[in-house]
Amino acid sequence: MDLFIMEETIIACLQGKSTREQESDLRAWLAGSEENRAEFDRFCAEYYRLRFAGEWRRIDERRAWRRVRGGRRVTWYLSGVAAAVLLAVGAVWLARPGEWRGTMSPSAELVQGGVRKATLILNDGSEVQLARGSVVDVGYARAEEDTASGLTYRSLETPPALEFNTLVVPRGGMYVMTFSDGTRAWLNAESSARFPVVFEGDKREIFVEGEVYLEVAKEDRPFIVHTLTTTTRVTGTSFNVMAYPGDPVTEITLASGRVTVRAGATELKLLPGEQARVDNASLEATRRAVNAAYHASWVAGMFDFEGMNLEELCARLGRWYDVEFVFVSPLARSRTFTGAVKRDNNLQFMLDFIEKTSSARFVVTGRCIEVHDAL
Repeated sequence: MDLFIMEETIIACLQGKSTREQESDLRAWLAGSEENRAEFDRFCAEYYRLRFAGEWRRIDERRAWRRVRGGRRVTWYLSGVAAAVLLAVGAVWLARPGEWRGTMSPSAELVQGGVRKATLILNDGSEVQLARGSVVDVGYARAEEDTASGLTYRSLETPPALEFNTLVVPRGGMYVMTFSDGTRAWLNAESSARFPVVFEGDKREIFVEGEVYLEVAKEDRPFIVHTLTTTTRVTGTSFNVMAYPGDPVTEITLASGRVTVRAGATELKLLPGEQARVDNASLEATRRAVNAAYHASWVAGMFDFEGMNLEELCARLGRWYDVEFVFVSPLARSRTFTGAVKRDNNLQFMLDFIEKTSSARFVVTGRCIEVHDAL
């Protein structure tokens, strides 16, 4: 078939304006060779990433198609949106727009993630539900909640003994706080940090679970971060800790400065752009070079997926939106994605995007989401 006609046919099908004859021609062309199918998949990925960013109609579709055929990766920088996203490594299911929506529940459009919320557990066990403008008397320090710095501790006097508070962020939440020494911590959904009201003595120590990004205030005394399996020692630096209970590995990713990570008998010294990965069962620790910005992108309000399988992706979405994913089709677990999307999109947007760029299909019942594979 003439290439120009095929270009017109593909665009018509993707826009839902195709005739039955065009759909038949496209199916025949796809069946003609693996190369045709690969080119179609790449074009679909570009089409949907631009369509969801609200920019598809602003570009020349034929020019974009020719650039895809030429094998050059197209990177788009869009106002208000970091490169649009969730490119699936796998087949794209051709269907009319009405069929694309699948079994999405209207209620998913109402589910937002990452609401600013947290609970502060005081030294005596009492709990405070934090809200904008909260002021909490924590004994030897004053804790105030504001928009810019989250919960900020200010020392009032030297305590006779260490008193610990715990900040707990639930599923569907996110929170930022500033410790009494000026260190800032961002807590992702389903995470917690236990810390002294006022840091005293020759070291500063906190205990974390979940995912926490830290910008440590520089002092002579070290700042020590404990997880269930690791101890990270710094003086002034920025790094990300990924340590959810039940996960097989703990990850410490360094953005700036220097850190020393200890797990069992192993000690690793990290430079910026390096990550320590610790097997939580064996305590085996390895070091590797990574893109530190990718691992901290959640702090800037992005979901960043790089060759991530659907099982891990759904685990992250489940924490962020406070929903449960159930894999009905085991094959769906291994589907992989690469890309980035803003975290302030609702659940419906995210599920639609995954459906349109992969073989995964979702059935939504309240806050339970079944994951199927259409292949």
